[in-house]
Amino acid sequence: MPGAEYYRKQAQLCAQLALISSGHLVISRYNTLALEHLAKAAELDASTEVTTPAMCRPGDERRDMDGD
Repeated sequence: MPGAEYYRKQAQLCAQLALISSGHLVISRYNTLALEHLAKAAELDASTEVTTPAMCRPGDERRDMDGD
């Protein structure tokens, strides 16, 4: 699955295409795609921050809970 940076680049490309397009429907579609790509990038950023486990050695979890 592509990462957040991929979706940000796609959003930028769609926004640039919207700027050089002349038809209102095409401009609207490119802008919609840009927003959808940005939303997907934000979603991936958020899920990466939450689901990335911290690396620790076995037994470290218990020591942290005890306050040692």
